[in-house]
Amino acid sequence: MKKSLPIFAAALCLLLAGCTGKQSAPELNYDELNALALEEYLQPIHPGVRGETPFWNKFATKYIYAPVFDFDDVENAAGYTYTAVAGEQSYSFNNESPRAAISDIWTEIPVGPVTLTVQANDAQGEPLGELQTVSFEKDNPFHGPYEPAPIGYRESAIRAAKALHDSPLGRSWANGSKPDTIYFYNCYACKIWSGIAQTECFLAREVPEYHDEALRRAINACDGLISCAQKEGAPLAFFPPTYYYGENNEFNTSVLRFNVGKTMFLEPTYAANALLDLYDLTKEQKYFDHALGIARTYQKLQAEDGSWPVKVNWETGEPINDARCLPADILMLANRLKVKYGIDGFEDMVAKGEKWMWDNTISGFHFDGQFEDVPIEDKVPYQNLTHCTAGDCLEYLMTKPEQTERDLAACKEIARWAEDQFTRWHSAIEYEADALSAVDSVFTTPFVFEQYHWKNPVDASIAKVAINFMHIYKKTGDKLCLAKARALVDSLIKIQHPETGMMPTVPNSETQFEQDDIWANCVYYSIRTLMMMDSLI
Repeated sequence: MKKSLPIFAAALCLLLAGCTGKQSAPELNYDELNALALEEYLQPIHPGVRGETPFWNKFATKYIYAPVFDFDDVENAAGYTYTAVAGEQSYSFNNESPRAAISDIWTEIPVGPVTLTVQANDAQGEPLGELQTVSFEKDNPFHGPYEPAPIGYRESAIRAAKALHDSPLGRSWANGSKPDTIYFYNCYACKIWSGIAQTECFLAREVPEYHDEALRRAINACDGLISCAQKEGAPLAFFPPTYYYGENNEFNTSVLRFNVGKTMFLEPTYAANALLDLYDLTKEQKYFDHALGIARTYQKLQAEDGSWPVKVNWETGEPINDARCLPADILMLANRLKVKYGIDGFEDMVAKGEKWMWDNTISGFHFDGQFEDVPIEDKVPYQNLTHCTAGDCLEYLMTKPEQTERDLAACKEIARWAEDQFTRWHSAIEYEADALSAVDSVFTTPFVFEQYHWKNPVDASIAKVAINFMHIYKKTGDKLCLAKARALVDSLIKIQHPETGMMPTVPNSETQFEQDDIWANCVYYSIRTLMMMDSLI
Protein backbone atom coordinates (compact mmCIF):
# COMPACT_ATOMS: atom_id res chain seq x y z
CA MET A 1 0.00 0.00 0.00
CA LYS A 2 1.44 3.36 -0.98
CA LYS A 3 -0.40 5.75 1.27
CA SER A 4 2.67 7.34 2.80
CA LEU A 5 2.57 10.96 1.74
CA PRO A 6 5.43 13.01 3.22
CA ILE A 7 4.93 15.69 5.85
CA PHE A 8 6.62 18.78 4.57
CA ALA A 9 7.74 21.91 6.37
CA ALA A 10 4.25 22.02 7.72
CA ALA A 11 4.66 24.35 10.63
CA LEU A 12 6.29 26.98 8.43
CA CYS A 13 3.32 26.85 6.11
CA LEU A 14 0.85 26.98 9.02
CA LEU A 15 2.74 30.01 10.31
CA LEU A 16 2.59 31.73 6.94
CA ALA A 17 -1.08 30.84 6.53
CA GLY A 18 -1.87 32.16 9.98
CA CYS A 19 -0.11 35.44 9.27
CA THR A 20 -2.42 36.23 6.37
CA GLY A 21 -5.25 36.99 8.77
CA LYS A 22 -8.94 36.32 8.27
CA GLN A 23 -10.60 37.61 5.14
CA SER A 24 -14.11 37.29 3.83
CA ALA A 25 -14.61 34.67 1.15
CA PRO A 26 -14.99 36.23 -2.31
CA GLU A 27 -18.12 35.62 -4.32
CA LEU A 28 -17.67 32.78 -6.79
CA ASN A 29 -19.64 32.96 -10.01
CA TYR A 30 -19.57 29.35 -11.14
CA ASP A 31 -20.93 30.04 -14.61
CA GLU A 32 -17.93 32.25 -15.25
CA LEU A 33 -15.48 29.95 -13.48
CA ASN A 34 -16.66 26.83 -15.31
CA ALA A 35 -16.29 28.60 -18.66
CA LEU A 36 -12.83 29.82 -17.65
CA ALA A 37 -11.84 26.28 -16.67
CA LEU A 38 -12.85 24.98 -20.10
CA GLU A 39 -10.68 27.66 -21.74
CA GLU A 40 -7.71 26.71 -19.58
CA TYR A 41 -8.12 23.04 -20.45
CA LEU A 42 -7.25 23.91 -24.07
CA GLN A 43 -3.74 24.90 -23.00
CA PRO A 44 -1.23 22.00 -22.84
CA ILE A 45 0.76 21.61 -19.62
CA HIS A 46 4.53 21.83 -19.99
CA PRO A 47 4.61 20.25 -23.46
CA GLY A 48 7.81 18.55 -24.48
CA VAL A 49 10.07 19.86 -27.22
CA ARG A 50 12.31 17.41 -29.08
CA GLY A 51 15.95 18.09 -28.18
CA GLU A 52 15.07 20.64 -25.51
CA THR A 53 12.40 19.54 -23.02
CA PRO A 54 11.50 15.90 -22.30
CA PHE A 55 7.93 14.69 -22.81
CA TRP A 56 6.73 13.82 -19.30
CA ASN A 57 3.61 11.91 -20.43
CA LYS A 58 5.09 8.68 -21.82
CA PHE A 59 3.23 6.67 -19.16
CA ALA A 60 0.22 8.97 -18.65
CA THR A 61 -3.23 7.46 -19.08
CA LYS A 62 -5.67 10.34 -18.50
CA TYR A 63 -5.93 14.04 -19.26
CA ILE A 64 -8.15 16.98 -18.40
CA TYR A 65 -5.94 19.46 -20.29
CA ALA A 66 -5.32 19.03 -24.02
CA PRO A 67 -2.18 16.86 -24.30
CA VAL A 68 0.83 16.89 -26.63
CA PHE A 69 2.34 13.54 -27.66
CA ASP A 70 5.85 12.65 -28.79
CA PHE A 71 5.02 11.26 -32.23
CA ASP A 72 7.84 10.75 -34.71
CA ASP A 73 8.60 12.86 -37.78
CA VAL A 74 8.08 11.02 -41.06
CA GLU A 75 10.52 11.63 -43.88
CA ASN A 76 9.14 13.79 -46.74
CA ALA A 77 5.92 14.48 -44.85
CA ALA A 78 4.20 17.73 -45.78
CA GLY A 79 1.77 17.52 -42.89
CA TYR A 80 -0.06 15.28 -40.45
CA THR A 81 -3.70 14.35 -39.90
CA TYR A 82 -4.81 13.87 -36.30
CA THR A 83 -7.91 11.74 -35.70
CA ALA A 84 -9.42 11.11 -32.28
CA VAL A 85 -11.94 8.29 -32.04
CA ALA A 86 -14.27 8.30 -29.03
CA GLY A 87 -17.10 5.80 -29.11
CA GLU A 88 -18.61 5.87 -32.59
CA GLN A 89 -17.49 9.43 -33.33
CA SER A 90 -14.23 10.73 -34.77
CA TYR A 91 -12.72 14.21 -34.72
CA SER A 92 -9.89 15.35 -36.98
CA PHE A 93 -7.57 18.27 -37.74
CA ASN A 94 -4.37 18.83 -39.70
CA ASN A 95 -1.05 20.25 -38.55
CA GLU A 96 2.40 20.56 -40.02
CA SER A 97 3.95 18.95 -36.90
CA PRO A 98 3.46 15.44 -35.46
CA ARG A 99 3.79 16.94 -32.00
CA ALA A 100 0.94 19.43 -31.96
CA ALA A 101 -1.48 19.98 -29.11
CA ILE A 102 -4.91 18.53 -29.82
CA SER A 103 -6.56 21.72 -28.58
CA ASP A 104 -8.41 22.21 -31.89
CA ILE A 105 -10.68 19.22 -31.17
CA TRP A 106 -10.37 18.91 -27.39
CA THR A 107 -13.70 20.56 -26.60
CA GLU A 108 -15.51 18.29 -29.07
CA ILE A 109 -14.12 15.01 -27.71
CA PRO A 110 -16.45 13.53 -25.07
CA VAL A 111 -15.28 12.28 -21.70
CA GLY A 112 -14.14 8.66 -21.77
CA PRO A 113 -11.73 6.40 -23.68
CA VAL A 114 -10.03 8.00 -26.69
CA THR A 115 -7.78 6.55 -29.40
CA LEU A 116 -5.69 9.18 -31.18
CA THR A 117 -3.97 8.43 -34.50
CA VAL A 118 -1.52 10.58 -36.45
CA GLN A 119 -1.04 9.96 -40.16
CA ALA A 120 1.77 11.61 -42.13
CA ASN A 121 0.82 12.90 -45.60
CA ASP A 122 2.85 13.90 -48.63
CA ALA A 123 2.40 17.14 -50.58
CA GLN A 124 -0.51 15.61 -52.50
CA GLY A 125 -2.25 14.53 -49.30
CA GLU A 126 -1.44 10.86 -49.72
CA PRO A 127 -0.54 8.80 -46.61
CA LEU A 128 3.13 8.26 -45.78
CA GLY A 129 4.61 5.76 -43.35
CA GLU A 130 2.94 3.88 -40.54
CA LEU A 131 -0.03 5.14 -38.56
CA GLN A 132 1.03 6.30 -35.07
CA THR A 133 -1.41 5.67 -32.23
CA VAL A 134 -1.93 6.41 -28.54
CA SER A 135 -4.87 5.60 -26.27
CA PHE A 136 -5.91 7.52 -23.18
CA GLU A 137 -8.90 8.71 -21.16
CA LYS A 138 -10.32 12.18 -21.38
CA ASP A 139 -11.37 13.00 -17.84
CA ASN A 140 -14.18 15.21 -16.59
CA PRO A 141 -13.48 18.93 -16.19
CA PHE A 142 -14.02 20.99 -13.08
CA HIS A 143 -17.67 22.01 -12.97
CA GLY A 144 -18.77 23.71 -9.78
CA PRO A 145 -20.36 24.26 -7.46
CA TYR A 146 -19.76 21.04 -5.54
CA GLU A 147 -21.59 19.95 -2.43
CA PRO A 148 -20.28 22.12 0.43
CA ALA A 149 -18.76 20.77 3.60
CA PRO A 150 -21.25 20.06 6.40
CA ILE A 151 -19.09 21.73 9.09
CA GLY A 152 -16.40 24.41 9.27
CA TYR A 153 -12.76 23.86 8.40
CA ARG A 154 -11.32 24.52 11.84
CA GLU A 155 -13.96 22.37 13.49
CA SER A 156 -13.13 19.54 11.09
CA ALA A 157 -9.40 19.87 11.78
CA ILE A 158 -9.92 19.70 15.52
CA ARG A 159 -12.25 16.70 15.18
CA ALA A 160 -9.60 14.90 13.12
CA ALA A 161 -6.91 15.64 15.71
CA LYS A 162 -9.13 14.50 18.57
CA ALA A 163 -10.00 11.30 16.70
CA LEU A 164 -6.33 10.43 16.24
CA HIS A 165 -5.60 11.31 19.87
CA ASP A 166 -8.48 9.17 21.16
CA SER A 167 -7.73 6.19 18.91
CA PRO A 168 -5.66 3.18 20.02
CA LEU A 169 -2.75 4.37 17.91
CA GLY A 170 -2.88 7.79 19.59
CA ARG A 171 -3.17 6.26 23.05
CA SER A 172 -0.18 4.03 22.27
CA TRP A 173 2.06 7.06 22.83
CA ALA A 174 0.59 7.93 26.22
CA ASN A 175 2.97 5.92 28.40
CA GLY A 176 6.44 6.17 26.96
CA SER A 177 8.76 6.83 24.03
CA LYS A 178 8.70 3.29 22.63
CA PRO A 179 6.20 2.66 19.82
CA ASP A 180 3.42 0.21 20.49
CA THR A 181 3.50 -2.62 17.98
CA ILE A 182 -0.32 -2.72 18.02
CA TYR A 183 -0.08 -0.06 15.32
CA PHE A 184 1.65 -1.60 12.31
CA TYR A 185 2.72 1.66 10.63
CA ASN A 186 4.86 2.55 13.65
CA CYS A 187 7.52 0.71 11.67
CA TYR A 188 7.90 3.95 9.68
CA ALA A 189 9.55 5.99 12.39
CA CYS A 190 10.19 9.34 10.73
CA LYS A 191 6.77 9.68 9.15
CA ILE A 192 4.41 8.16 11.68
CA TRP A 193 6.02 9.25 14.95
CA SER A 194 6.41 12.75 13.53
CA GLY A 195 2.77 12.74 12.38
CA ILE A 196 1.64 11.78 15.87
CA ALA A 197 3.84 14.46 17.44
CA GLN A 198 2.67 17.23 15.12
CA THR A 199 -0.99 16.31 15.53
CA GLU A 200 -0.63 16.30 19.33
CA CYS A 201 1.19 19.64 19.22
CA PHE A 202 -1.65 21.06 17.15
CA LEU A 203 -4.22 19.71 19.63
CA ALA A 204 -2.28 21.08 22.58
CA ARG A 205 -2.25 24.53 20.98
CA GLU A 206 -5.86 24.61 19.86
CA VAL A 207 -7.85 22.77 22.56
CA PRO A 208 -6.99 23.75 26.15
CA GLU A 209 -8.64 20.71 27.76
CA TYR A 210 -6.39 18.43 25.71
CA HIS A 211 -3.22 20.43 26.32
CA ASP A 212 -1.50 18.42 29.04
CA GLU A 213 -2.16 14.95 27.68
CA ALA A 214 -1.52 15.95 24.05
CA LEU A 215 1.76 17.59 25.03
CA ARG A 216 2.83 14.48 26.94
CA ARG A 217 2.24 12.31 23.88
CA ALA A 218 4.07 14.73 21.60
CA ILE A 219 7.02 14.63 24.00
CA ASN A 220 6.97 10.83 24.04
CA ALA A 221 6.94 10.60 20.25
CA CYS A 222 9.72 13.15 19.85
CA ASP A 223 11.80 11.51 22.56
CA GLY A 224 11.35 8.25 20.66
CA LEU A 225 12.68 9.89 17.50
CA ILE A 226 15.72 11.21 19.37
CA SER A 227 16.40 7.92 21.12
CA CYS A 228 16.64 5.93 17.87
CA ALA A 229 18.52 8.59 15.92
CA GLN A 230 22.20 8.35 15.08
CA LYS A 231 24.48 10.08 17.55
CA GLU A 232 26.53 13.20 16.97
CA GLY A 233 29.62 12.34 14.93
CA ALA A 234 27.99 9.37 13.17
CA PRO A 235 27.71 9.37 9.34
CA LEU A 236 24.02 10.35 9.56
CA ALA A 237 24.25 12.35 12.76
CA PHE A 238 20.87 13.18 14.36
CA PHE A 239 18.92 11.27 11.67
CA PRO A 240 16.13 8.96 12.94
CA PRO A 241 15.61 5.92 10.70
CA THR A 242 12.99 5.49 8.03
CA TYR A 243 12.48 1.85 8.98
CA TYR A 244 12.06 0.81 12.60
CA TYR A 245 12.25 -2.91 13.29
CA GLY A 246 11.56 -2.83 17.02
CA GLU A 247 13.90 -3.75 19.85
CA ASN A 248 13.31 -7.46 19.16
CA ASN A 249 12.35 -7.26 15.48
CA GLU A 250 8.66 -7.10 16.32
CA PHE A 251 7.99 -5.49 12.93
CA ASN A 252 8.61 -7.91 10.08
CA THR A 253 7.16 -7.08 6.68
CA SER A 254 8.24 -7.36 3.07
CA VAL A 255 8.98 -3.63 2.94
CA LEU A 256 11.25 -3.85 5.97
CA ARG A 257 12.92 -7.01 4.71
CA PHE A 258 14.01 -5.51 1.40
CA ASN A 259 15.23 -2.37 3.19
CA VAL A 260 17.43 -3.93 5.87
CA GLY A 261 20.36 -1.60 6.46
CA LYS A 262 18.84 1.23 4.37
CA THR A 263 17.13 4.53 5.06
CA MET A 264 15.43 7.25 3.01
CA PHE A 265 17.62 10.34 3.05
CA LEU A 266 14.82 12.90 2.97
CA GLU A 267 12.62 11.62 5.77
CA PRO A 268 14.47 13.09 8.79
CA THR A 269 13.03 16.45 7.68
CA TYR A 270 9.67 15.24 9.01
CA ALA A 271 11.25 14.54 12.39
CA ALA A 272 12.98 17.93 12.39
CA ASN A 273 9.69 19.76 11.84
CA ALA A 274 7.98 17.76 14.58
CA LEU A 275 10.82 18.59 16.98
CA LEU A 276 10.55 22.27 16.12
CA ASP A 277 6.78 22.20 16.68
CA LEU A 278 7.41 20.74 20.11
CA TYR A 279 10.11 23.29 20.83
CA ASP A 280 7.65 26.06 20.00
CA LEU A 281 5.34 24.71 22.70
CA THR A 282 7.85 23.82 25.39
CA LYS A 283 10.96 25.93 24.64
CA GLU A 284 12.90 22.81 25.60
CA GLN A 285 16.28 23.38 23.97
CA LYS A 286 17.08 19.74 23.24
CA TYR A 287 14.32 19.54 20.66
CA PHE A 288 15.56 22.61 18.81
CA ASP A 289 19.17 21.45 18.98
CA HIS A 290 18.32 18.05 17.54
CA ALA A 291 16.33 19.59 14.67
CA LEU A 292 19.22 21.94 13.95
CA GLY A 293 21.58 18.96 14.05
CA ILE A 294 19.51 17.26 11.35
CA ALA A 295 19.76 20.36 9.17
CA ARG A 296 23.53 20.57 9.74
CA THR A 297 23.91 16.96 8.59
CA TYR A 298 22.06 17.77 5.39
CA GLN A 299 24.37 20.71 4.89
CA LYS A 300 27.46 18.57 5.46
CA LEU A 301 26.35 15.80 3.07
CA GLN A 302 25.17 17.96 0.15
CA ALA A 303 26.94 16.99 -3.08
CA GLU A 304 28.88 19.58 -5.02
CA ASP A 305 26.10 19.78 -7.61
CA GLY A 306 23.60 20.67 -4.87
CA SER A 307 21.88 17.28 -4.68
CA TRP A 308 21.33 14.52 -2.15
CA PRO A 309 20.66 10.77 -2.64
CA VAL A 310 17.24 9.12 -2.36
CA LYS A 311 18.23 6.13 -0.26
CA VAL A 312 21.45 5.40 1.63
CA ASN A 313 23.11 2.76 3.76
CA TRP A 314 21.97 3.31 7.37
CA GLU A 315 25.38 2.54 8.85
CA THR A 316 27.68 4.38 6.43
CA GLY A 317 25.47 7.01 4.79
CA GLU A 318 26.67 5.87 1.37
CA PRO A 319 24.08 6.06 -1.47
CA ILE A 320 22.73 2.70 -2.60
CA ASN A 321 22.50 3.93 -6.23
CA ASP A 322 22.69 7.09 -8.34
CA ALA A 323 19.09 8.23 -7.75
CA ARG A 324 18.86 11.75 -6.29
CA CYS A 325 16.06 12.95 -4.05
CA LEU A 326 13.74 15.86 -4.62
CA PRO A 327 15.24 18.28 -2.05
CA ALA A 328 12.32 20.68 -1.44
CA ASP A 329 11.70 19.49 2.14
CA ILE A 330 15.36 20.01 3.03
CA LEU A 331 15.25 23.53 1.61
CA MET A 332 12.01 24.32 3.46
CA LEU A 333 13.55 23.12 6.73
CA ALA A 334 16.48 25.49 6.21
CA ASN A 335 14.10 28.34 5.42
CA ARG A 336 12.06 27.62 8.54
CA LEU A 337 15.18 27.82 10.66
CA LYS A 338 16.07 31.16 9.11
CA VAL A 339 12.64 32.80 8.94
CA LYS A 340 11.30 31.77 12.34
CA TYR A 341 14.43 31.29 14.44
CA GLY A 342 16.98 33.54 12.77
CA ILE A 343 19.46 30.76 12.02
CA ASP A 344 21.83 31.81 9.25
CA GLY A 345 24.42 29.79 7.38
CA PHE A 346 22.19 27.68 5.12
CA GLU A 347 21.96 30.20 2.30
CA ASP A 348 24.52 28.53 0.04
CA MET A 349 23.00 25.09 0.63
CA VAL A 350 19.55 26.39 -0.30
CA ALA A 351 20.79 28.20 -3.41
CA LYS A 352 22.63 25.13 -4.69
CA GLY A 353 19.71 22.85 -3.87
CA GLU A 354 17.20 25.11 -5.61
CA LYS A 355 19.37 25.32 -8.73
CA TRP A 356 19.67 21.53 -8.84
CA MET A 357 15.89 21.22 -8.43
CA TRP A 358 15.25 23.57 -11.35
CA ASP A 359 17.80 21.91 -13.59
CA ASN A 360 16.89 18.31 -12.82
CA THR A 361 13.26 18.23 -11.71
CA ILE A 362 11.15 21.27 -12.57
CA SER A 363 12.59 21.94 -16.04
CA GLY A 364 11.64 18.48 -17.30
CA PHE A 365 8.75 17.76 -14.93
CA HIS A 366 10.69 14.81 -13.47
CA PHE A 367 8.19 14.35 -10.66
CA ASP A 368 8.95 10.69 -10.07
CA GLY A 369 7.72 8.95 -6.94
CA GLN A 370 10.18 8.43 -4.10
CA PHE A 371 8.19 6.43 -1.56
CA GLU A 372 9.73 4.33 1.19
CA ASP A 373 7.58 1.32 0.35
CA VAL A 374 8.36 1.30 -3.40
CA PRO A 375 11.72 0.13 -4.78
CA ILE A 376 13.50 2.87 -6.72
CA GLU A 377 15.95 0.58 -8.48
CA ASP A 378 13.58 -0.80 -11.13
CA LYS A 379 11.85 2.42 -12.27
CA VAL A 380 12.64 4.39 -15.41
CA PRO A 381 12.04 8.18 -15.61
CA TYR A 382 8.38 9.18 -15.72
CA GLN A 383 7.15 5.63 -15.07
CA ASN A 384 5.71 6.42 -11.63
CA LEU A 385 4.88 10.09 -11.56
CA THR A 386 3.25 11.58 -8.47
CA HIS A 387 1.79 14.92 -7.52
CA CYS A 388 3.62 14.56 -4.18
CA THR A 389 7.07 15.55 -5.43
CA ALA A 390 5.50 18.17 -7.70
CA GLY A 391 3.67 19.67 -4.72
CA ASP A 392 6.92 19.71 -2.74
CA CYS A 393 8.48 21.90 -5.42
CA LEU A 394 5.47 24.19 -5.50
CA GLU A 395 5.36 24.50 -1.71
CA TYR A 396 9.04 25.38 -1.49
CA LEU A 397 8.78 28.02 -4.23
CA MET A 398 5.63 29.54 -2.73
CA THR A 399 6.89 29.68 0.86
CA LYS A 400 10.44 30.92 0.35
CA PRO A 401 10.89 34.59 1.30
CA GLU A 402 10.57 35.95 -2.25
CA GLN A 403 9.14 34.60 -5.50
CA THR A 404 10.19 35.40 -9.06
CA GLU A 405 7.96 35.44 -12.11
CA ARG A 406 9.59 32.16 -13.14
CA ASP A 407 8.67 30.66 -9.75
CA LEU A 408 5.04 31.67 -10.07
CA ALA A 409 4.74 30.51 -13.69
CA ALA A 410 6.16 27.10 -12.78
CA CYS A 411 3.85 26.78 -9.78
CA LYS A 412 0.77 27.54 -11.87
CA GLU A 413 1.79 24.79 -14.27
CA ILE A 414 2.54 22.34 -11.46
CA ALA A 415 -0.84 22.94 -9.80
CA ARG A 416 -2.66 22.32 -13.07
CA TRP A 417 -0.53 19.27 -13.84
CA ALA A 418 -1.47 17.71 -10.49
CA GLU A 419 -5.11 18.36 -11.36
CA ASP A 420 -4.71 16.98 -14.87
CA GLN A 421 -2.99 13.72 -13.94
CA PHE A 422 -4.35 12.83 -10.49
CA THR A 423 -7.62 14.66 -9.77
CA ARG A 424 -11.10 13.28 -10.40
CA TRP A 425 -13.66 16.07 -10.42
CA HIS A 426 -16.45 13.70 -11.44
CA SER A 427 -16.38 9.94 -11.75
CA ALA A 428 -15.34 8.90 -15.21
CA ILE A 429 -16.36 5.27 -14.94
CA GLU A 430 -19.31 3.69 -13.20
CA TYR A 431 -17.56 1.74 -10.45
CA GLU A 432 -15.90 4.89 -9.14
CA ALA A 433 -19.26 6.56 -8.60
CA ASP A 434 -19.74 4.53 -5.44
CA ALA A 435 -16.08 4.05 -4.60
CA LEU A 436 -15.91 6.55 -1.76
CA SER A 437 -18.23 5.84 1.12
CA ALA A 438 -18.14 7.35 4.59
CA VAL A 439 -20.18 4.93 6.71
CA ASP A 440 -23.73 5.12 5.31
CA SER A 441 -23.39 8.34 3.32
CA VAL A 442 -22.08 7.90 -0.22
CA PHE A 443 -19.35 10.29 -1.23
CA THR A 444 -18.13 10.35 -4.80
CA THR A 445 -15.89 13.10 -6.08
CA PRO A 446 -13.72 15.11 -6.18
CA PHE A 447 -10.76 13.06 -5.03
CA VAL A 448 -7.06 12.71 -5.89
CA PHE A 449 -4.87 9.71 -6.68
CA GLU A 450 -1.46 9.53 -5.03
CA GLN A 451 0.73 8.20 -7.86
CA TYR A 452 0.62 6.23 -11.12
CA HIS A 453 1.33 2.98 -9.26
CA TRP A 454 -1.25 3.60 -6.53
CA LYS A 455 -4.40 4.77 -8.26
CA ASN A 456 -6.49 5.08 -5.14
CA PRO A 457 -7.78 8.24 -3.49
CA VAL A 458 -5.82 9.34 -0.43
CA ASP A 459 -6.86 12.02 2.05
CA ALA A 460 -3.47 13.72 2.04
CA SER A 461 -3.43 13.67 -1.77
CA ILE A 462 -6.72 15.56 -1.80
CA ALA A 463 -5.16 17.92 0.71
CA LYS A 464 -1.95 18.46 -1.22
CA VAL A 465 -3.60 19.39 -4.51
CA ALA A 466 -5.87 21.74 -2.55
CA ILE A 467 -2.81 23.39 -0.99
CA ASN A 468 -1.34 23.83 -4.47
CA PHE A 469 -4.36 25.85 -5.52
CA MET A 470 -4.50 27.78 -2.25
CA HIS A 471 -0.92 28.96 -2.71
CA ILE A 472 -1.69 30.15 -6.25
CA TYR A 473 -4.81 31.92 -5.04
CA LYS A 474 -2.91 33.67 -2.25
CA LYS A 475 -0.33 34.99 -4.72
CA THR A 476 -2.61 35.87 -7.62
CA GLY A 477 -6.21 36.16 -6.42
CA ASP A 478 -7.25 33.58 -9.04
CA LYS A 479 -10.82 32.70 -8.03
CA LEU A 480 -10.85 29.53 -10.11
CA CYS A 481 -7.94 28.24 -8.01
CA LEU A 482 -9.87 29.09 -4.85
CA ALA A 483 -12.97 27.31 -6.17
CA LYS A 484 -10.94 24.18 -6.96
CA ALA A 485 -9.24 24.30 -3.56
CA ARG A 486 -12.54 24.65 -1.72
CA ALA A 487 -14.11 21.74 -3.59
CA LEU A 488 -11.19 19.52 -2.58
CA VAL A 489 -11.00 20.67 1.04
CA ASP A 490 -14.75 20.21 1.39
CA SER A 491 -14.18 16.63 0.23
CA LEU A 492 -11.87 16.06 3.19
CA ILE A 493 -14.65 16.98 5.57
CA LYS A 494 -17.18 14.81 3.77
CA ILE A 495 -15.01 11.70 4.13
CA GLN A 496 -14.53 12.12 7.89
CA HIS A 497 -16.27 9.62 10.12
CA PRO A 498 -19.50 11.42 11.07
CA GLU A 499 -19.28 10.36 14.73
CA THR A 500 -15.60 10.03 15.63
CA GLY A 501 -14.15 12.57 13.21
CA MET A 502 -11.43 10.14 12.09
CA MET A 503 -9.88 11.13 8.77
CA PRO A 504 -9.49 7.98 6.64
CA THR A 505 -6.24 7.66 4.71
CA VAL A 506 -7.76 5.63 1.87
CA PRO A 507 -11.41 6.69 1.76
CA ASN A 508 -12.68 3.84 -0.39
CA SER A 509 -10.97 1.08 1.61
CA GLU A 510 -13.12 -1.47 3.38
CA THR A 511 -11.01 -0.75 6.48
CA GLN A 512 -10.98 3.00 5.98
CA PHE A 513 -11.61 3.88 9.64
CA GLU A 514 -9.65 1.07 11.24
CA GLN A 515 -6.46 2.09 12.99
CA ASP A 516 -4.31 -0.27 10.92
CA ASP A 517 -5.31 1.64 7.80
CA ILE A 518 -4.64 5.13 9.14
CA TRP A 519 -1.36 6.91 8.42
CA ALA A 520 -0.81 9.51 11.14
CA ASN A 521 1.27 11.73 8.86
CA CYS A 522 -1.59 11.87 6.37
CA VAL A 523 -4.04 12.85 9.12
CA TYR A 524 -1.77 15.71 10.11
CA TYR A 525 -1.38 16.86 6.50
CA SER A 526 -5.16 17.00 6.17
CA ILE A 527 -5.37 18.97 9.42
CA ARG A 528 -2.94 21.63 8.25
CA THR A 529 -4.81 21.87 4.92
CA LEU A 530 -8.11 22.46 6.70
CA MET A 531 -6.49 25.14 8.84
CA MET A 532 -4.95 26.80 5.80
CA MET A 533 -8.37 27.04 4.15
CA ASP A 534 -9.83 28.36 7.39
CA SER A 535 -7.20 31.11 7.41
CA LEU A 536 -8.04 32.06 3.81
CA ILE A 537 -11.79 32.46 4.15
